[in-house]
Amino acid sequence: MGTGMSFVTFKHGVFAEQFHVNQADANLAHLPEHVSLEQAVMISDMMTTGFYAAELAEIKPGDTVACFGIGPVGLMSLAGAQIMGASHLIAVGSHPAAIKVAKEYGAHDIVDYHNGSTVEQIMDLTDGKSVDKVVIGGGGKDTLSEALSILKVGGIIGNVLHYDGIETIPIDGLSWGQGLADKTIRGGVCPGGRARMEKLANLIEYGRFDSSKLITHKFDKFDDIEEAIILIRDKPRDLIKPAVILDD
Repeated sequence: MGTGMSFVTFKHGVFAEQFHVNQADANLAHLPEHVSLEQAVMISDMMTTGFYAAELAEIKPGDTVACFGIGPVGLMSLAGAQIMGASHLIAVGSHPAAIKVAKEYGAHDIVDYHNGSTVEQIMDLTDGKSVDKVVIGGGGKDTLSEALSILKVGGIIGNVLHYDGIETIPIDGLSWGQGLADKTIRGGVCPGGRARMEKLANLIEYGRFDSSKLITHKFDKFDDIEEAIILIRDKPRDLIKPAVILDD
């Protein structure tokens, strides 16, 4: 297993049957015996990215946490929050397939933005007390402002959402105490490398976590890669993540 932005943005050949891996000793990890290919394929991107949001938010045991977005990355940030000790987990999303998996990963409440203000729904669920931490794995240009609005003073937002194509991200001044509310916003590209992949694989190997729940569409032929990519582009409502598993 390997990870790295260079493989998906600069380097050609990652969809070939064989390809060259830069600095292989640092970027490839042996797959443990009791980790399936279905579980492993989600480690090096979805799992490490989503878990990083929970790490950025510095979630502590007993924290009330809101998770914006329950796509594959958002579901992994939710799962990361649960593993790090969150008590009350609130997930924001609407797709039925994702809601089912969100509950399996520890979500206690689901907030559907089609049913009214996300901020008001979350404040109702916390009896007006706000949340201790927020993880953002999906959303739009207003998500950060919404996250600030439901975050307690002294809280932390862990963001791994790429606001692609958005030049300006609005922040409501009142929700940030006009800049004085002591609310921290943290974001970044997730770490990779062999050591991190081995640690994440350990969670699966010893039964602490199952990343394969993300897979809703499975293929078993090399020629199926194009169909899987088209699914990602079209985003049908029953899709979380497709996987092409080649056992040979």
